[in-house]
Amino acid sequence: MNVKALEIMLGTRRVGVLFQYPLSHDHTVNRFVADDDFASDPQQEILSLSYKAGDPQAQAAFWRAIGSAQFNGSLSSDAKRGWLLPAFFQNLLPEGPLRTRIAQMRGCDPEDQFELLAATGKDLPGDVHAMPAELSRDALARIITQNNDALEMSVVAAPMEDAISVSGVQAKLAVLKAGGRFVASTKLTDEHQVRHVIAKLPVANYPHLPELEDLSLRLARAAGVRVVDAELAPLELLAAEHHYDLGDVDGQTRFLAVFRYDRDADTATGRVHCEDFAQIMGVQPEAKYTLDYLTVAAVMQTVPSLGEAAVHELLRRILVSDLMGNPDMHLKNIGLRYPDAMTPELPPAYDIVAYSAYGFVKSGRALHLMPPAPGVHNAFKPLSPVVVRDFCGRLGMPEKPAWSTLRRCAEQAFDTWPALIAQADITELMKARILERMARFRPGK
Repeated sequence: MNVKALEIMLGTRRVGVLFQYPLSHDHTVNRFVADDDFASDPQQEILSLSYKAGDPQAQAAFWRAIGSAQFNGSLSSDAKRGWLLPAFFQNLLPEGPLRTRIAQMRGCDPEDQFELLAATGKDLPGDVHAMPAELSRDALARIITQNNDALEMSVVAAPMEDAISVSGVQAKLAVLKAGGRFVASTKLTDEHQVRHVIAKLPVANYPHLPELEDLSLRLARAAGVRVVDAELAPLELLAAEHHYDLGDVDGQTRFLAVFRYDRDADTATGRVHCEDFAQIMGVQPEAKYTLDYLTVAAVMQTVPSLGEAAVHELLRRILVSDLMGNPDMHLKNIGLRYPDAMTPELPPAYDIVAYSAYGFVKSGRALHLMPPAPGVHNAFKPLSPVVVRDFCGRLGMPEKPAWSTLRRCAEQAFDTWPALIAQADITELMKARILERMARFRPGK
């Protein structure tokens, strides 16, 4: 039986090994097994909140349960995608055009999940690294099958230097801002005095998308939401190959440079670990539109470093998305980060876009606000006092501070957004559509 294996590093520490081997002709095992040293460490770093147990004894027992669904991949609901990695690792993989491009560079199938992780293992989100593992036959037999089968290692190619993993289906690149230019990391020998950037490129079917996303971030900030730092820059400053069809553009066409909150850190690796709520909830990327915001809020409320303040910020982001017409705040667009590798905090909001500007957002959210009753259609409900009272009541948290937070957010939006929209470099029709969307939520409507 041939086995592929990747060492999983969190920062500079190895936390375990991810294996792949065929169990039968129609069943592939993708399994993560934690190292004994890591599993028994009472001060272990957090790889994922989904892997966090209540106390050191329970934590050690959790890691030993290698047959758990959390450590094993599943068969995709889409037959063409085959066997997926465990949810935490599957959610590290690139999506959309970037995934296709990396598969072409690697010479593998775009649905070869393990090979894609191996290809991008040096530049994954957060502070996770996946590197080819070198294990003895005895170690393979002991860890994987408890000495029941004869195993042989398969060679896993090293990660590609220019392969990065970024989620989302929009055309984007991971680059470095050095001086006034944006360059591929492989083009620099000295990364001092640079900033890590996600370059979000123009999209042919969505005119002025970088400008619209820049506006959307500024609208959210004006309403009290903490958002990522970003700037618009002309394509002539982007000195990195991308291989995307951007439509009719020139050097002055702009892209949006979003500065990464999981890089440029004062750590050994220059990274901050992070994860999204698809990883935290243990669901595959294809299920990112499942669950509900109440469940996300309940997780936040159980974490001392998050609590009510994080729930209030979540509510602000829901309201801002409602006002501007952003129906895409799904589980992968909400996350946590771990600046000290152990204490979760809510990072700045990212991927907020007023898609109402394109005229196809009527109502609805990426997720239900609260779980719908069985057999009952859960229609869109604005964040009214009654709805907020129900939401807070289910969480067991005071409703008045939450409602005050939302009222201030709405007031700031209605006070500041019209001027920001008027000044934006998008078409007049796009501006009118966003303003029309806002008007539906104005008090008294």
